[in-house]
Amino acid sequence: MSRTMAKRPTPDVGEFSFRRVLQITAVLVVLGAIVELVLFRTWVGALSLTAAGLVAMINFRWLEVVVYGVVQPGKTQFDGWTVLRIFGRLTLLAGIFAAILLLPRVDAVAVAFGFSTLVAALVIEGLRQTRVGGG
Repeated sequence: MSRTMAKRPTPDVGEFSFRRVLQITAVLVVLGAIVELVLFRTWVGALSLTAAGLVAMINFRWLEVVVYGVVQPGKTQFDGWTVLRIFGRLTLLAGIFAAILLLPRVDAVAVAFGFSTLVAALVIEGLRQTRVGGG
C-alpha cells in the first residue's frame, strides 16, 4: 500500500462521504453544462463551467488526501509528496484564474458557477447527513 493513499475505513450510512460529495458535484456540473447549452447556447460557457467544476473536484480530492494523511492518528505523513500536492493545488487554481484573466473567451460567470457546484454539493451532503442522523 502506498504511503500517500492510506486505506480509509468505509463510512457508515449516516457519515459524511467525500465520494458522495464528488458524485453530487459531477451531477451538478453536468446539469449546469446542459442548462448552459440549452438556455444560452454557448459552448464557451459550458466548457468554462465544466473546466471549473473539474478543477474544483480535483482540488477537493487532493485536499482530502493531504488532510487525511496529515491528521490521521499515529505517524503523520507530512513529507515531500504532501508539500508537492499542496503546491500542485495552488498551481492548478492559479492556472485557472490566469486563464480567466488572460483568455477573453472564458466565461467568468460560468467559471463561478462551476466552482460553486462543489459548495452546493457540500451543502447537500451536510443536509443529507443531518437528515439521515449523522453529525
